[in-house]
Amino acid sequence: MEKDKQNETENHTDSSQKEIFKTVEEIFTRFSASLKTAQIYEPNNLAFVNQVNPLFSLIQNVLKNEREAVFQFYENTLFFNSTRVKFDFLSYSKFKFLSDALREKDIGTVGFESGLDIEQLTKFVVLLANSKGKQENPFEEFKEKIERSRILHIFLIKTHSFEIAKSAKDDQTKQTAKKVFFKSIAHLKEAFSHEGSKKDLEIKTTRKLIRSIVSIISRDEAYMLGLTNIKNYDDYTINHSANVSILATCFGRRLGLEKKELIELGLSAFFHDIGKVEIPKDIVDKKEKLTEEERAMMQRHTYHGAGKLISLKSSGYLPVKALYVALEHHLWSNLSGYPKSWKKDTINLYSKVVKICDFFDAVTTQRPYRDHILTRDEALNLMLEKSGEEFDPVLVKIFVNMLGVYPVGTLVALDTGEMGIVIETNPDAAFMLRPKVKIIADVFGNKVDGEIVDLVEMDSVRRVYKRSIIKSLEPHKYGLQTADYFLAQEA
Repeated sequence: MEKDKQNETENHTDSSQKEIFKTVEEIFTRFSASLKTAQIYEPNNLAFVNQVNPLFSLIQNVLKNEREAVFQFYENTLFFNSTRVKFDFLSYSKFKFLSDALREKDIGTVGFESGLDIEQLTKFVVLLANSKGKQENPFEEFKEKIERSRILHIFLIKTHSFEIAKSAKDDQTKQTAKKVFFKSIAHLKEAFSHEGSKKDLEIKTTRKLIRSIVSIISRDEAYMLGLTNIKNYDDYTINHSANVSILATCFGRRLGLEKKELIELGLSAFFHDIGKVEIPKDIVDKKEKLTEEERAMMQRHTYHGAGKLISLKSSGYLPVKALYVALEHHLWSNLSGYPKSWKKDTINLYSKVVKICDFFDAVTTQRPYRDHILTRDEALNLMLEKSGEEFDPVLVKIFVNMLGVYPVGTLVALDTGEMGIVIETNPDAAFMLRPKVKIIADVFGNKVDGEIVDLVEMDSVRRVYKRSIIKSLEPHKYGLQTADYFLAQEA
């Protein structure tokens, strides 16, 4: 009887927590939507009113049961009234948009108290949406605006000094990211070398590298994605494996995988092509079309890879799923592809993820036997066309949403006549066409070390976007290596 009561109490607690999390997600959705509409419309516009009114109602519902509704941002985590809130890939974009808007003003905590009315909330959202530009003391200046506007029942707490210091170390993070990337290349080079194929792989070292990649991605995902633009044509398989590992880890994060799972996925992707060490290099790098015999030999790299990983003495550090990935990363969603003799009705999730990342990096990389390399946005369009046949339709859609219509590293032409490189995508699906862009050529076509512009910025007088993308461009036609701009960022 007592046990039944305990179970009933636990179920009630779980139900209450789920209800709170659902309300918090709804608040975030409305909050981000209100901010976006406030950037475009006046406060009395129906589009804005239709977002801010439900936001007010949601906050009021929370305040009925709690004395206050406090949202605290710490690193990449949100706490609501001291309870950590988890986000899935659907709500992550709203979280990132809102946290970026607050971080820009060094706001670490936003609290709503009883007594809040719709007028005060409207003023707050409008101020937050339209206080742009770099300030020396962003928090103090924004708080002063709040006080001047007589907004009483909303309080702000400045981001902890540790967080501000962490934010100020963006260049250091980029430098660390670059070091980890090239250490990964060196580690893979050893694993793929003739000598490396005869001895055990240092899986402990691999795990440390992947753990570092996971940590950096949590701080600066856009920069790590930017590094996947690095293409070494002479060491394709090695460079490709590092890129696939980064892409897969970012992808897994969007799927809501825990840190331990991200490390396992990253490690599995890292060694997905390890079987190619057993394939003669002249076949791997052959410029002409492979013969039937050579193609069959190449396709056996999946078995070689699984065999290599199984034989590791240190396999206690290697996830079993890495074996599945080595075997299955060329299987299609409809179970065609290869290895053809692999008799299974289902494909492991990690294998599906790595297949998507493997294909994307492969078709955007120049190879001796390939006449045309796809731009990153062309690759995503092709993958959508193959959705349901070659790729899992749900996963490929999430992957496309993660990279955006114009993925990081895409060279674009703007309607101002300028050229730029996408350095960060907009996480909100409604603004996928409006990423952040580094200007690299002015309206006269002169190469410049231009500013980074956010394509959601509007002309405050004409109420139109300052810049928009016309189309993507092929970097090699302009003698450009987009990876150079990411490598130069931390310099």
